[in-house]
Amino acid sequence: FFAMLGLDPDDVRPSSEYLVRHIHPEDRVKMAEEVAVAMATGRAFHYRTRTWRMGPEERVFDTHGDVERAADGKISALLGVVREVTRDVAAERKLNESEAAHRFMTEEATDIISRHGCDGVPTFISPAIHRILGYTPAAFAGRNPLEFTHPDDLASVRSALVDAKRTGSTVTYEYRGRHSQGHYVWLESRVRFVADPATGELDNAISVTRDITKRKEFEVDLQNARTRAEAANHTKSRFLANMSHELRTPLNAIIGFSDIMVREMFGPMNNLRYLEYTKLVHDSGGMLLDLINDLLDMSKIEAGKFELHYEDFLVHDAIYGGLQLFAARANEKDLKLSASVKPENLQVRADRRVFKQIMLNLVSNAIKFTDTGGRIFVDVTADERAMKFCVRDTGIGISKQFLARIGTPFEQASNDPARTHGGSGLGLALVKSLTQLHGGTFEVQSQQGHGTEVTVTLPLVPPQATTRAA
Repeated sequence: FFAMLGLDPDDVRPSSEYLVRHIHPEDRVKMAEEVAVAMATGRAFHYRTRTWRMGPEERVFDTHGDVERAADGKISALLGVVREVTRDVAAERKLNESEAAHRFMTEEATDIISRHGCDGVPTFISPAIHRILGYTPAAFAGRNPLEFTHPDDLASVRSALVDAKRTGSTVTYEYRGRHSQGHYVWLESRVRFVADPATGELDNAISVTRDITKRKEFEVDLQNARTRAEAANHTKSRFLANMSHELRTPLNAIIGFSDIMVREMFGPMNNLRYLEYTKLVHDSGGMLLDLINDLLDMSKIEAGKFELHYEDFLVHDAIYGGLQLFAARANEKDLKLSASVKPENLQVRADRRVFKQIMLNLVSNAIKFTDTGGRIFVDVTADERAMKFCVRDTGIGISKQFLARIGTPFEQASNDPARTHGGSGLGLALVKSLTQLHGGTFEVQSQQGHGTEVTVTLPLVPPQATTRAA
Protein backbone atom coordinates (compact mmCIF):
# COMPACT_ATOMS: atom_id res chain seq x y z
CA PHE A 1 0.00 0.00 0.00
CA PHE A 2 2.90 2.32 0.73
CA ALA A 3 4.37 1.51 -2.69
CA MET A 4 1.02 2.15 -4.37
CA LEU A 5 0.88 5.61 -2.83
CA GLY A 6 4.56 6.30 -3.39
CA LEU A 7 5.27 6.68 0.33
CA ASP A 8 8.21 5.67 2.52
CA PRO A 9 7.15 3.56 5.57
CA ASP A 10 9.89 5.25 7.61
CA ASP A 11 8.38 8.68 6.96
CA VAL A 12 4.68 7.93 7.46
CA ARG A 13 2.97 6.00 10.21
CA PRO A 14 -0.36 4.51 9.12
CA SER A 15 -3.42 5.93 10.81
CA SER A 16 -7.05 6.55 10.03
CA GLU A 17 -6.49 10.30 10.30
CA TYR A 18 -3.71 10.20 7.69
CA LEU A 19 -5.85 8.24 5.21
CA VAL A 20 -8.89 10.45 5.65
CA ARG A 21 -6.75 13.55 5.26
CA HIS A 22 -5.59 12.38 1.82
CA ILE A 23 -9.03 11.32 0.52
CA HIS A 24 -10.91 13.82 -1.60
CA PRO A 25 -13.32 15.81 0.59
CA GLU A 26 -16.29 14.93 -1.60
CA ASP A 27 -15.63 11.19 -1.01
CA ARG A 28 -15.05 11.27 2.78
CA VAL A 29 -18.71 11.29 3.80
CA LYS A 30 -19.57 8.32 1.59
CA MET A 31 -16.58 6.36 2.89
CA ALA A 32 -17.55 7.10 6.50
CA GLU A 33 -21.16 6.09 5.85
CA GLU A 34 -20.14 2.79 4.24
CA VAL A 35 -17.84 1.87 7.13
CA ALA A 36 -20.39 2.92 9.75
CA VAL A 37 -23.13 0.77 8.18
CA ALA A 38 -20.75 -2.18 7.94
CA MET A 39 -19.77 -1.87 11.59
CA ALA A 40 -23.41 -1.63 12.63
CA THR A 41 -24.68 -4.51 10.52
CA GLY A 42 -21.63 -6.65 10.13
CA ARG A 43 -21.86 -6.79 6.34
CA ALA A 44 -19.05 -6.16 3.87
CA PHE A 45 -18.46 -2.67 2.56
CA HIS A 46 -17.18 -1.03 -0.63
CA TYR A 47 -16.34 2.50 -1.57
CA ARG A 48 -14.46 4.38 -4.29
CA THR A 49 -12.29 7.33 -3.36
CA ARG A 50 -10.08 9.87 -5.04
CA THR A 51 -6.77 11.09 -3.69
CA TRP A 52 -6.43 14.60 -2.30
CA ARG A 53 -3.25 16.63 -2.83
CA MET A 54 -0.98 13.65 -3.20
CA GLY A 55 0.38 14.47 -6.65
CA PRO A 56 -0.21 16.44 -9.85
CA GLU A 57 -2.79 13.94 -11.13
CA GLU A 58 -5.87 12.65 -9.38
CA ARG A 59 -5.85 8.92 -8.68
CA VAL A 60 -8.79 6.65 -7.94
CA PHE A 61 -8.93 3.65 -5.61
CA ASP A 62 -11.54 0.98 -4.91
CA THR A 63 -11.71 -0.42 -1.39
CA HIS A 64 -13.47 -3.68 -0.53
CA GLY A 65 -13.62 -4.47 3.19
CA ASP A 66 -15.19 -6.51 5.97
CA VAL A 67 -15.67 -6.26 9.71
CA GLU A 68 -13.93 -8.78 11.99
CA ARG A 69 -15.50 -9.54 15.36
CA ALA A 70 -14.11 -11.29 18.42
CA ALA A 71 -15.75 -14.23 20.21
CA ASP A 72 -17.76 -11.86 22.36
CA GLY A 73 -19.17 -10.16 19.24
CA LYS A 74 -17.26 -6.97 19.60
CA ILE A 75 -15.47 -5.50 16.60
CA SER A 76 -11.82 -6.42 16.70
CA ALA A 77 -10.62 -5.15 13.30
CA LEU A 78 -11.52 -3.80 9.86
CA LEU A 79 -10.03 -5.78 6.97
CA GLY A 80 -9.74 -4.22 3.49
CA VAL A 81 -8.30 -4.75 0.01
CA VAL A 82 -7.39 -1.62 -1.96
CA ARG A 83 -6.92 -1.57 -5.73
CA GLU A 84 -6.01 1.41 -7.90
CA VAL A 85 -8.59 1.85 -10.71
CA THR A 86 -7.49 5.20 -12.17
CA ARG A 87 -7.03 3.82 -15.68
CA ASP A 88 -10.22 1.77 -15.50
CA VAL A 89 -12.22 4.82 -14.45
CA ALA A 90 -10.72 6.93 -17.27
CA ALA A 91 -11.47 4.22 -19.83
CA GLU A 92 -14.99 3.81 -18.50
CA ARG A 93 -15.54 7.57 -18.63
CA LYS A 94 -14.36 7.71 -22.25
CA LEU A 95 -16.57 4.77 -23.15
CA ASN A 96 -19.59 6.41 -21.53
CA GLU A 97 -18.87 9.70 -23.29
CA SER A 98 -18.51 7.89 -26.60
CA GLU A 99 -21.73 5.96 -26.07
CA ALA A 100 -23.54 9.16 -25.09
CA ALA A 101 -22.25 10.94 -28.18
CA HIS A 102 -23.28 8.08 -30.48
CA ARG A 103 -26.65 7.84 -28.75
CA PHE A 104 -27.18 11.56 -29.18
CA MET A 105 -26.26 11.47 -32.88
CA THR A 106 -28.40 8.42 -33.52
CA GLU A 107 -31.45 9.73 -31.68
CA GLU A 108 -31.23 13.30 -32.96
CA ALA A 109 -30.14 12.56 -36.56
CA THR A 110 -32.65 13.59 -39.23
CA ASP A 111 -31.75 10.49 -41.28
CA ILE A 112 -32.78 6.95 -40.40
CA ILE A 113 -29.78 4.98 -39.10
CA SER A 114 -30.29 1.24 -38.98
CA ARG A 115 -28.48 -2.06 -38.70
CA HIS A 116 -29.82 -5.21 -40.32
CA GLY A 117 -29.18 -8.88 -39.79
CA CYS A 118 -28.43 -11.39 -42.53
CA ASP A 119 -32.18 -11.79 -43.11
CA GLY A 120 -32.62 -8.06 -43.76
CA VAL A 121 -34.63 -7.49 -40.59
CA PRO A 122 -33.36 -4.47 -38.62
CA THR A 123 -31.67 -5.20 -35.30
CA PHE A 124 -31.53 -1.47 -34.57
CA ILE A 125 -33.35 1.48 -36.06
CA SER A 126 -33.17 5.15 -35.03
CA PRO A 127 -36.16 7.30 -33.96
CA ALA A 128 -35.99 9.30 -37.22
CA ILE A 129 -38.14 6.61 -38.83
CA HIS A 130 -41.13 8.11 -37.07
CA ARG A 131 -40.56 11.54 -38.63
CA ILE A 132 -39.94 10.13 -42.11
CA LEU A 133 -42.28 7.12 -42.37
CA GLY A 134 -44.57 7.53 -39.38
CA TYR A 135 -43.52 4.30 -37.60
CA THR A 136 -41.98 3.98 -34.15
CA PRO A 137 -38.77 1.91 -33.95
CA ALA A 138 -40.70 -0.69 -31.93
CA ALA A 139 -43.44 -0.96 -34.55
CA PHE A 140 -40.86 -1.45 -37.27
CA ALA A 141 -38.83 -4.02 -35.36
CA GLY A 142 -38.83 -7.53 -36.77
CA ARG A 143 -40.11 -6.48 -40.21
CA ASN A 144 -38.15 -6.57 -43.44
CA PRO A 145 -37.94 -3.09 -45.09
CA LEU A 146 -38.73 -4.70 -48.46
CA GLU A 147 -42.31 -5.07 -47.16
CA PHE A 148 -42.60 -1.27 -47.27
CA THR A 149 -40.93 -0.79 -50.67
CA HIS A 150 -42.99 0.23 -53.71
CA PRO A 151 -43.53 -2.82 -55.97
CA ASP A 152 -42.04 -1.00 -58.95
CA ASP A 153 -38.80 -0.39 -57.04
CA LEU A 154 -38.29 -3.86 -55.55
CA ALA A 155 -36.12 -5.16 -58.40
CA SER A 156 -33.72 -2.18 -58.32
CA VAL A 157 -33.46 -2.31 -54.51
CA ARG A 158 -32.67 -6.03 -54.52
CA SER A 159 -30.09 -5.50 -57.25
CA ALA A 160 -28.41 -2.73 -55.23
CA LEU A 161 -28.29 -4.91 -52.11
CA VAL A 162 -26.74 -7.77 -54.07
CA ASP A 163 -24.07 -5.40 -55.43
CA ALA A 164 -23.35 -4.06 -51.96
CA LYS A 165 -22.88 -7.53 -50.50
CA ARG A 166 -20.85 -8.74 -53.48
CA THR A 167 -18.43 -5.81 -53.53
CA GLY A 168 -18.35 -4.91 -49.84
CA SER A 169 -18.56 -1.23 -50.79
CA THR A 170 -21.15 1.42 -49.99
CA VAL A 171 -24.04 1.45 -52.47
CA THR A 172 -26.58 4.26 -52.88
CA TYR A 173 -30.03 3.68 -54.31
CA GLU A 174 -33.35 5.50 -54.50
CA TYR A 175 -36.80 4.02 -54.02
CA ARG A 176 -40.25 4.74 -52.65
CA GLY A 177 -41.16 3.64 -49.12
CA ARG A 178 -44.71 3.27 -47.82
CA HIS A 179 -45.67 5.70 -45.06
CA SER A 180 -47.76 4.52 -42.12
CA GLN A 181 -50.63 6.60 -43.53
CA GLY A 182 -50.54 4.74 -46.83
CA HIS A 183 -48.83 7.16 -49.23
CA TYR A 184 -45.30 6.69 -50.57
CA VAL A 185 -42.21 8.74 -49.74
CA TRP A 186 -39.11 8.99 -51.93
CA LEU A 187 -36.08 7.67 -50.01
CA GLU A 188 -32.36 7.48 -50.63
CA SER A 189 -30.43 4.75 -48.81
CA ARG A 190 -26.69 4.25 -48.47
CA VAL A 191 -25.94 0.70 -47.36
CA ARG A 192 -22.74 -1.16 -46.56
CA PHE A 193 -22.34 -4.76 -45.45
CA VAL A 194 -20.02 -5.55 -42.53
CA ALA A 195 -18.28 -8.78 -41.68
CA ASP A 196 -19.21 -11.04 -38.80
CA PRO A 197 -16.16 -11.04 -36.46
CA ALA A 198 -16.58 -14.76 -35.85
CA THR A 199 -16.84 -15.96 -39.46
CA GLY A 200 -15.45 -13.07 -41.46
CA GLU A 201 -18.43 -13.24 -43.82
CA LEU A 202 -20.40 -10.19 -44.90
CA ASP A 203 -23.85 -10.57 -43.45
CA ASN A 204 -24.85 -7.63 -41.26
CA ALA A 205 -25.56 -4.31 -42.96
CA ILE A 206 -25.54 -0.69 -41.86
CA SER A 207 -27.71 1.81 -43.72
CA VAL A 208 -28.48 5.53 -43.63
CA THR A 209 -31.78 6.57 -45.21
CA ARG A 210 -33.06 10.05 -45.91
CA ASP A 211 -36.25 11.60 -47.26
CA ILE A 212 -35.65 12.99 -50.79
CA THR A 213 -39.29 13.64 -51.71
CA LYS A 214 -38.79 17.40 -52.08
CA ARG A 215 -35.68 16.84 -54.18
CA LYS A 216 -37.59 14.46 -56.45
CA GLU A 217 -40.43 16.95 -56.81
CA PHE A 218 -37.90 19.65 -57.70
CA GLU A 219 -36.26 17.35 -60.27
CA VAL A 220 -39.64 16.67 -61.88
CA ASP A 221 -40.46 20.40 -61.95
CA LEU A 222 -37.01 21.14 -63.37
CA GLN A 223 -37.39 18.50 -66.08
CA ASN A 224 -40.84 19.81 -66.99
CA ALA A 225 -39.48 23.35 -67.14
CA ARG A 226 -36.55 22.19 -69.28
CA THR A 227 -38.92 20.38 -71.64
CA ARG A 228 -41.13 23.46 -71.94
CA ALA A 229 -38.11 25.71 -72.49
CA GLU A 230 -36.70 23.43 -75.18
CA ALA A 231 -40.07 23.26 -76.89
CA ALA A 232 -40.42 27.04 -76.73
CA ASN A 233 -36.90 27.54 -78.02
CA HIS A 234 -37.48 25.10 -80.86
CA THR A 235 -40.75 26.83 -81.74
CA LYS A 236 -39.03 30.22 -81.66
CA SER A 237 -36.16 29.06 -83.88
CA ARG A 238 -38.55 27.46 -86.34
CA PHE A 239 -40.70 30.60 -86.39
CA LEU A 240 -37.67 32.85 -86.96
CA ALA A 241 -36.36 30.63 -89.73
CA ASN A 242 -39.73 30.46 -91.50
CA MET A 243 -40.45 34.17 -91.10
CA SER A 244 -36.95 35.09 -92.26
CA HIS A 245 -37.41 33.15 -95.48
CA GLU A 246 -40.87 34.63 -95.99
CA LEU A 247 -39.65 38.19 -95.43
CA ARG A 248 -36.50 37.97 -97.52
CA THR A 249 -38.42 37.26 -100.73
CA PRO A 250 -40.38 40.56 -100.89
CA LEU A 251 -37.41 42.47 -99.45
CA ASN A 252 -35.14 41.31 -102.23
CA ALA A 253 -37.69 42.70 -104.72
CA ILE A 254 -37.92 46.01 -102.81
CA ILE A 255 -34.15 46.36 -102.64
CA GLY A 256 -33.63 45.34 -106.26
CA PHE A 257 -36.24 47.64 -107.79
CA SER A 258 -35.35 50.56 -105.54
CA ASP A 259 -31.71 50.11 -106.57
CA ILE A 260 -32.75 50.37 -110.24
CA MET A 261 -34.66 53.55 -109.43
CA VAL A 262 -31.77 55.04 -107.44
CA ARG A 263 -29.42 54.38 -110.34
CA GLU A 264 -32.07 55.85 -112.73
CA MET A 265 -31.37 52.98 -115.10
CA PHE A 266 -34.51 53.70 -117.19
CA GLY A 267 -34.15 57.44 -117.22
CA PRO A 268 -33.84 60.35 -114.82
CA MET A 269 -36.40 61.20 -112.15
CA ASN A 270 -37.85 64.64 -112.71
CA ASN A 271 -38.36 65.30 -109.00
CA LEU A 272 -35.30 65.02 -106.73
CA ARG A 273 -37.50 64.20 -103.74
CA TYR A 274 -38.58 60.99 -105.43
CA LEU A 275 -34.92 60.08 -105.82
CA GLU A 276 -34.24 60.86 -102.14
CA TYR A 277 -37.23 58.82 -101.00
CA THR A 278 -36.24 55.91 -103.23
CA LYS A 279 -32.75 55.93 -101.72
CA LEU A 280 -34.29 55.85 -98.24
CA VAL A 281 -36.44 52.89 -99.25
CA HIS A 282 -33.36 51.13 -100.66
CA ASP A 283 -31.25 51.78 -97.52
CA SER A 284 -34.07 50.79 -95.14
CA GLY A 285 -34.66 47.59 -97.09
CA GLY A 286 -30.95 46.78 -96.85
CA MET A 287 -30.95 47.35 -93.08
CA LEU A 288 -34.05 45.19 -92.68
CA LEU A 289 -32.48 42.44 -94.80
CA ASP A 290 -29.34 42.52 -92.63
CA LEU A 291 -31.49 42.16 -89.53
CA ILE A 292 -33.41 39.25 -91.02
CA ASN A 293 -30.16 37.56 -92.03
CA ASP A 294 -28.86 37.97 -88.47
CA LEU A 295 -32.06 36.47 -87.08
CA LEU A 296 -31.83 33.56 -89.50
CA ASP A 297 -28.18 32.93 -88.63
CA MET A 298 -28.88 33.07 -84.89
CA SER A 299 -31.80 30.67 -85.17
CA LYS A 300 -29.62 28.24 -87.15
CA ILE A 301 -26.86 28.47 -84.56
CA GLU A 302 -29.26 27.83 -81.68
CA ALA A 303 -30.76 24.89 -83.58
CA GLY A 304 -27.27 23.48 -84.25
CA LYS A 305 -27.79 23.67 -88.01
CA PHE A 306 -25.37 26.42 -88.97
CA GLU A 307 -22.91 25.13 -91.55
CA LEU A 308 -19.31 26.26 -91.85
CA HIS A 309 -17.47 25.91 -95.14
CA TYR A 310 -13.73 26.04 -94.55
CA GLU A 311 -11.17 27.37 -97.00
CA ASP A 312 -7.68 28.86 -96.81
CA PHE A 313 -7.44 32.62 -97.47
CA LEU A 314 -5.19 35.61 -96.73
CA VAL A 315 -6.36 37.61 -93.73
CA HIS A 316 -4.88 40.83 -95.17
CA ASP A 317 -7.16 40.69 -98.22
CA ALA A 318 -10.26 39.94 -96.14
CA ILE A 319 -9.57 42.76 -93.66
CA TYR A 320 -8.74 45.54 -96.10
CA GLY A 321 -11.43 44.44 -98.53
CA GLY A 322 -14.01 44.67 -95.76
CA LEU A 323 -12.81 48.03 -94.46
CA GLN A 324 -13.37 49.60 -97.87
CA LEU A 325 -17.09 49.06 -97.35
CA PHE A 326 -16.99 51.40 -94.34
CA ALA A 327 -14.97 54.21 -95.88
CA ALA A 328 -18.03 56.32 -96.68
CA ARG A 329 -19.62 55.87 -93.25
CA ALA A 330 -16.32 56.67 -91.51
CA ASN A 331 -15.92 59.86 -93.59
CA GLU A 332 -19.43 60.99 -92.72
CA LYS A 333 -18.51 60.99 -89.00
CA ASP A 334 -14.92 62.16 -89.59
CA LEU A 335 -13.60 58.91 -88.06
CA LYS A 336 -10.03 57.75 -88.58
CA LEU A 337 -10.19 54.09 -89.61
CA SER A 338 -6.89 52.17 -89.79
CA ALA A 339 -5.71 48.55 -89.72
CA SER A 340 -2.60 46.43 -89.24
CA VAL A 341 -2.08 42.76 -90.17
CA LYS A 342 1.15 41.07 -89.03
CA PRO A 343 2.53 39.14 -90.75
CA GLU A 344 1.10 40.49 -93.99
CA ASN A 345 1.01 37.03 -95.56
CA LEU A 346 -0.95 35.58 -92.61
CA GLN A 347 -3.24 32.80 -93.80
CA VAL A 348 -6.09 31.24 -91.88
CA ARG A 349 -8.39 28.31 -92.49
CA ALA A 350 -11.96 29.34 -91.79
CA ASP A 351 -15.33 30.08 -93.33
CA ARG A 352 -14.50 33.20 -95.40
CA ARG A 353 -18.07 34.51 -95.38
CA VAL A 354 -18.37 34.04 -91.60
CA PHE A 355 -14.96 35.65 -91.01
CA LYS A 356 -16.09 38.67 -93.04
CA GLN A 357 -19.36 38.77 -91.11
CA ILE A 358 -17.46 38.83 -87.80
CA MET A 359 -15.26 41.67 -88.99
CA LEU A 360 -18.13 43.70 -90.45
CA ASN A 361 -20.21 43.37 -87.28
CA LEU A 362 -17.34 44.50 -85.06
CA VAL A 363 -16.31 47.46 -87.24
CA SER A 364 -19.93 48.47 -87.80
CA ASN A 365 -20.50 48.46 -84.02
CA ALA A 366 -17.37 50.54 -83.47
CA ILE A 367 -18.49 53.14 -86.01
CA LYS A 368 -21.98 53.23 -84.55
CA PHE A 369 -20.81 53.92 -81.01
CA THR A 370 -17.88 56.24 -81.74
CA ASP A 371 -18.55 59.96 -81.79
CA THR A 372 -17.44 62.34 -84.54
CA GLY A 373 -13.67 62.75 -84.78
CA GLY A 374 -12.91 59.46 -83.03
CA ARG A 375 -10.57 56.62 -84.00
CA ILE A 376 -11.10 52.94 -84.85
CA PHE A 377 -8.16 50.58 -85.16
CA VAL A 378 -8.20 46.99 -86.43
CA ASP A 379 -5.19 44.95 -85.31
CA VAL A 380 -4.43 41.35 -86.38
CA THR A 381 -1.52 39.36 -84.89
CA ALA A 382 -0.72 35.65 -84.84
CA ASP A 383 1.50 32.97 -83.35
CA GLU A 384 2.07 29.38 -84.42
CA ARG A 385 -1.42 28.20 -83.47
CA ALA A 386 -3.90 31.10 -83.49
CA MET A 387 -4.62 34.61 -84.68
CA LYS A 388 -5.98 37.52 -82.67
CA PHE A 389 -8.36 39.91 -84.38
CA CYS A 390 -8.86 43.05 -82.28
CA VAL A 391 -11.10 46.05 -82.93
CA ARG A 392 -10.49 49.09 -80.68
CA ASP A 393 -12.40 52.35 -80.69
CA THR A 394 -12.51 55.62 -78.76
CA GLY A 395 -16.29 55.51 -78.49
CA ILE A 396 -18.77 55.84 -75.63
CA GLY A 397 -17.76 52.53 -74.01
CA ILE A 398 -19.89 50.12 -72.01
CA SER A 399 -20.87 50.40 -68.35
CA LYS A 400 -19.93 47.60 -65.93
CA GLN A 401 -23.54 46.58 -65.34
CA PHE A 402 -24.03 45.76 -69.04
CA LEU A 403 -20.55 44.45 -69.82
CA ALA A 404 -21.28 40.99 -68.36
CA ARG A 405 -24.35 40.64 -70.62
CA ILE A 406 -22.56 41.54 -73.85
CA GLY A 407 -22.79 38.65 -76.27
CA THR A 408 -26.29 37.65 -75.15
CA PRO A 409 -28.85 37.83 -77.98
CA PHE A 410 -30.91 41.04 -78.09
CA GLU A 411 -28.81 42.66 -75.33
CA GLN A 412 -27.53 46.18 -75.94
CA ALA A 413 -24.98 48.22 -74.04
CA SER A 414 -27.59 50.70 -72.92
CA ASN A 415 -30.97 50.59 -71.22
CA ASP A 416 -32.02 53.87 -72.80
CA PRO A 417 -35.59 53.25 -74.02
CA ALA A 418 -34.98 55.66 -76.88
CA ARG A 419 -32.34 53.25 -78.22
CA THR A 420 -30.57 56.22 -79.74
CA HIS A 421 -28.00 54.11 -81.54
CA GLY A 422 -30.50 51.61 -82.95
CA GLY A 423 -29.72 47.99 -83.71
CA SER A 424 -31.21 44.66 -82.69
CA GLY A 425 -28.60 43.61 -80.16
CA LEU A 426 -27.69 40.58 -82.26
CA GLY A 427 -24.34 41.82 -83.62
CA LEU A 428 -22.01 40.84 -80.79
CA ALA A 429 -24.10 37.76 -79.99
CA LEU A 430 -23.53 36.54 -83.54
CA VAL A 431 -19.83 37.37 -83.36
CA LYS A 432 -19.51 35.37 -80.13
CA SER A 433 -21.46 32.37 -81.46
CA LEU A 434 -19.68 32.30 -84.83
CA THR A 435 -16.31 32.57 -83.10
CA GLN A 436 -17.12 29.64 -80.83
CA LEU A 437 -18.25 27.59 -83.83
CA HIS A 438 -14.72 28.06 -85.20
CA GLY A 439 -13.25 26.83 -81.91
CA GLY A 440 -12.18 30.37 -80.94
CA THR A 441 -12.73 32.75 -78.03
CA PHE A 442 -14.47 36.13 -77.70
CA GLU A 443 -13.53 38.85 -75.19
CA VAL A 444 -14.77 42.39 -74.56
CA GLN A 445 -12.94 45.04 -72.52
CA SER A 446 -14.51 48.44 -72.06
CA GLN A 447 -14.86 51.43 -69.79
CA GLN A 448 -17.71 53.85 -70.07
CA GLY A 449 -16.53 57.03 -71.77
CA HIS A 450 -13.15 55.53 -72.73
CA GLY A 451 -13.89 53.23 -75.65
CA THR A 452 -14.19 49.49 -76.22
CA GLU A 453 -11.85 46.71 -77.29
CA VAL A 454 -13.23 43.45 -78.71
CA THR A 455 -10.82 40.57 -79.28
CA VAL A 456 -11.61 37.46 -81.31
CA THR A 457 -9.09 34.63 -81.20
CA LEU A 458 -9.32 31.98 -83.94
CA PRO A 459 -7.18 28.87 -84.42
CA LEU A 460 -5.26 28.99 -87.71
CA VAL A 461 -6.43 25.44 -88.41
CA PRO A 462 -9.58 24.57 -86.41
CA PRO A 463 -9.74 20.96 -85.15
CA GLN A 464 -13.30 20.62 -86.51
CA ALA A 465 -12.40 21.95 -89.95
CA THR A 466 -14.95 19.92 -91.88
CA THR A 467 -17.82 20.87 -94.14
CA ARG A 468 -20.19 21.13 -91.21
CA ALA A 469 -19.93 22.55 -87.68
CA ALA A 470 -21.46 20.59 -84.86
